[in-house]
Amino acid sequence: MKLLRTMLPALLALTLCAGAASASHLLGTITCAATGEPLAGIQIQVVSTDPANPYVASGTSDATGTYYIALVSFPVCLQVSAVLGAGESVVSPSGGTYLLCIDGSGANYTQNWVISSPSCGTSSGACWLTGGGAKFSAITNGTVGDYGKSHNWGGNVYPGCSSTAGDGGSWNDIDNNNRLHFHGTTIHVIRCGNIDGIPPGSTSPVTPFNYIEFEGTGTLKGIKGNKADFGTVHFWAHCEDRNEPGSNGQRDGAGKDRYFLNVFTDPAHPAESSIYLVDNDGDPLTMDPVTITDGNMQIHITSCSTPPVSARLSLVTPGIDTPAPVAVSHSTFFAMPYPNPVKQETMMRFGVASPAQVSMRVFDAAGRQVKELASGSMVPGEYSTLWDLTNRYGERVSAGVYFVRLAVGAHTISRTVTVTN
Repeated sequence: MKLLRTMLPALLALTLCAGAASASHLLGTITCAATGEPLAGIQIQVVSTDPANPYVASGTSDATGTYYIALVSFPVCLQVSAVLGAGESVVSPSGGTYLLCIDGSGANYTQNWVISSPSCGTSSGACWLTGGGAKFSAITNGTVGDYGKSHNWGGNVYPGCSSTAGDGGSWNDIDNNNRLHFHGTTIHVIRCGNIDGIPPGSTSPVTPFNYIEFEGTGTLKGIKGNKADFGTVHFWAHCEDRNEPGSNGQRDGAGKDRYFLNVFTDPAHPAESSIYLVDNDGDPLTMDPVTITDGNMQIHITSCSTPPVSARLSLVTPGIDTPAPVAVSHSTFFAMPYPNPVKQETMMRFGVASPAQVSMRVFDAAGRQVKELASGSMVPGEYSTLWDLTNRYGERVSAGVYFVRLAVGAHTISRTVTVTN
């Protein structure tokens, strides 16, 4: 860190010289995750990814939460990150950091940030869900020509942010066409975050997130004369709280809440063993949530006190060449994968505080395991491993967002990796 501080004055001097001719700017607001109030004193930093054109610039949020950074006037790609203190983490953008490529045309760029910080008062990265809805005809968006609702669902997940209340909640999905009833009875929240392309967070209630993903076990049985009984099954679900009042009366399709559910029998192969699917294209290999035509999903955080570790998004590090470790507890950490976004391979650096069983696995956006990067008993120390962007069959994965989950004993930390073409 001392070396970094020594380097910054020289780099900032270069920034000032280059900035004199800049016409582009990066600006936005920074708000507290817990309250939605402006957050002052947070530094946003841009660093050139081109070694031939070293460039660093930064801006610090004022009392209104606004920051402003002058950019260079030539084409360059910049890694944008937040320089945070102890106990702070990025909630949005969901990757914690992102790549901004400017074309030198003088255009301005906007990026808002949501930060979890002790200075915001009671702050939490946890979330819980209440909701219910239905799916009518995709053609009429109503009951005309239908015999009622084709699907209806609802329940709660982590009621009051408690993973123990009712074994994490209760989630029901009734398929009226196939006369089936799925009931999720043991639920675990995987993560909460924000969908790209729509404003982060939700407005009623005010939360920093607009989607939640959860998994667990339950039952799938026939109804209305159907005698089918699949016994205990596994499931993975994704719910998007895109707007208020949800889908009722919402004219903009992008503002309607969305929902995905996959019920399967083999947790090691959720797509291959899928037996019940709520999905737009009917393909369990991809996640294409359906648009809710009636009802509302609502994500809450207001009564949370201890978020699930896997829901805490990455702390952004200020390193230039390689990211510094992110302290989680003592010397257990999982650094931001580098580089990220990535085209060829990315490095995972992590630390283990005490002897423990350790695993590192990559999952796709639908929660399916893509590859295991590390597994076994490890002694205290720092480790690194490379992901060459292949799956367990040695095939290169497609472009998109992937989740890397590090488990050290009972402690779980997740990071996101954006794969580009």
